[in-house]
Amino acid sequence: MELFENSLSRQASQPATTSMSGISETPLGAPVEYGGSKETLNPEEMLVASVNSCIMLVFYHFAAKFNVDISSYTSQAEGKVEKTRDGLRFTGITVRAKVSLNSDQPTDEIKKIARLAEKYCLVSNSLTCPVQYDVEVE
Repeated sequence: MELFENSLSRQASQPATTSMSGISETPLGAPVEYGGSKETLNPEEMLVASVNSCIMLVFYHFAAKFNVDISSYTSQAEGKVEKTRDGLRFTGITVRAKVSLNSDQPTDEIKKIARLAEKYCLVSNSLTCPVQYDVEVE
C-alpha cells in the first residue's frame, strides 16, 4: 500500500496554501469561474493536470520498457464540467499528446504504448468520468 499526502492551511482572509512532495506554501483557491483568482492553483485544474501528468509518466514507463526512444512529448488536457442531476461534475477529460521519436520506429508501437498508458494510469482509473487519450506522432 502506498500513501500520498498533502497539507492545507489558511489564515484569516489570506489565500489557502498547499504543501506536497517537498513543495511548500503554494497558493490555492477557487477557479476564476467560481469567483477565484488567476494567481492561485485550483482543485479543478489540478485534477486535470493530475490525469495529464499521470498518463505521460505511464507512457514514458512503457516507452522505456519497449525501448522506444522519445525525442519530445507535449500534451494538452481539458476537463469538461457540466451541471448534472447530482450537481456539477466532471463529465469527461481529454488528453491530446504529440510525440516525436529519435529514430524511425513504427507508429504502431506508439499507439500500443498509448493504449497501455491509458489502461494503467492510476489517476484516470480512479475517476468516474471517462478519460480519452489521443496521441499523434510527429
